[in-house]
Amino acid sequence: MAIMRWDPFGEMLRMQRDMDRIFSRLGAPSETENLGGVAWMPKIDVKSKGDDIVVRAELPGINPDDVDIELADNVLTIRGERKFEEEKEDEGWLIRESSYGAFERSMVLPDGVTPDNIKAEYRDGILEIHVPKALEAAKPKTTKIAIGKAK
Repeated sequence: MAIMRWDPFGEMLRMQRDMDRIFSRLGAPSETENLGGVAWMPKIDVKSKGDDIVVRAELPGINPDDVDIELADNVLTIRGERKFEEEKEDEGWLIRESSYGAFERSMVLPDGVTPDNIKAEYRDGILEIHVPKALEAAKPKTTKIAIGKAK
């Protein structure tokens, strides 16, 4: 039996896909089937870069001023809204598959992450959040204890 490193973010994504599959069997729309003005969530990618965690969220067509990022009790939350584009008098929609409305994505970060060091950038519809030394904070700390002589 091989020892494998536990990937909590991969596990969370697998759980989300499993829940989508369960709800689709019950007839409820999954996250990937939400269209129009129905609730939606942006897709995210989470990767390690050395000891850092980098979170990338797809937010096309969203003004970065309409996005809030916060860290509370080691939970990183991205919250915002994609505004509904009103139909103009001289144009009409032939096909409309874009999702609109408020969204919120949260993920638990390891203990020991320093909120002041987290940086976020928004470019070309992609929000990228850098959480420095997050994986280093998750590593177990080992302290060597000296053995004294008995009297």
